[in-house]
Amino acid sequence: MECRFTWQEEWPYFGLPGNLGRSPRTWIKPNVAATTTPSAPYLRSDDFAGPKLQPVWQWNHNPVNTKWELNKKKGSLRLRTLPAKDFLWASNTLTQRVVGPESYATAVLDASALKQGDYAGLAYLNIPYASLGILKTKDGFILRFYDQCTDKTIEQKLAVDKINLRATGDYEKDISQFSYSIDGEEFINIGDSVRLPYQAKTFQGSRYALFAYNTTGVEGGYADFEDFKLVEPLADRSENIPVGKIITLTNLGTDQLVWANPHGMMHSQGKNSSEATGKGVQFKVHDRDKGQVALEALNGTGFLTVVGIGISGDVRLMKEESKGSLFQWQDMLHNQCMLLSLKTNRFIGLTPDSTEPYAADRPGALPNRKDGTVFVWKVLE
Repeated sequence: MECRFTWQEEWPYFGLPGNLGRSPRTWIKPNVAATTTPSAPYLRSDDFAGPKLQPVWQWNHNPVNTKWELNKKKGSLRLRTLPAKDFLWASNTLTQRVVGPESYATAVLDASALKQGDYAGLAYLNIPYASLGILKTKDGFILRFYDQCTDKTIEQKLAVDKINLRATGDYEKDISQFSYSIDGEEFINIGDSVRLPYQAKTFQGSRYALFAYNTTGVEGGYADFEDFKLVEPLADRSENIPVGKIITLTNLGTDQLVWANPHGMMHSQGKNSSEATGKGVQFKVHDRDKGQVALEALNGTGFLTVVGIGISGDVRLMKEESKGSLFQWQDMLHNQCMLLSLKTNRFIGLTPDSTEPYAADRPGALPNRKDGTVFVWKVLE
């Protein structure tokens, strides 16, 4: 990802000439003399074996520093329990922001030193909050799940005092699922999916949280968190541009296929039409380096090419590839994309519910992506 801005009349604007105010989702990294290696701004996983916490962590309140420590020999975060009426009031809860669009966090909890009334585990710090952890009772250890939104509690007896706790989130849909594992391999879901609203009370969104507090009004024992791992399943985007592949493109706003009209314009066809199975809806993606592509229609009409000023009907099929045939592929994840014309610096699109051919004059997509500018691509076998 690279943010692009343009100087105009001695003022910096986000965006490209002809499309100021709308930065491309993806852009070319500047060609600088220094050798630069991409790196994440934060290390989110933590084995707690270092001399201090990773910079990504934040306490929910000012910490009571005498009641937590890093056990560098064991490699664990030790949280000593202090009394709290519920999770939101607990001291020394260690948090970090959830990572979208999808991620899951796994914490290894050793609860062997908890005392009666202690509750420790993994939670979403939010209002409403949700938590999964181990509660120590006079009869032993209890696995407890609680969802404040539904005020639902699930408890079941545990025969062990060490467990893996996991929260798996789809943050585009603001939903998550808690699970647990005894062996660290097989995870079992517990409770219903959890809603994660972004509300106007704390303005923080949801945060992963490691917690330990006492529910009976006294100071108790301690919990050791031996590891915290955060995994982002969609982080690797290396296969998100189908270079060299033959694909179809379906407009997300119209649910119609992009069609290379034999008369030489980029148009639409319904999925049940006779043309939907022909070569006119099939395009080969040619790699033009740095995320740039050229699209060739397989019905022989040529390369998708922007001519003129990019208004409706200016997206043509040309036998010879030219500068107007060059597009910056904008990866939207989930096999969705936009095509940024490098001739107009605007996006390919059309007005849904119209019969117009495609244009290259769209500034960008609406948040719901259904304004005729976003495509779903599918590789043909």
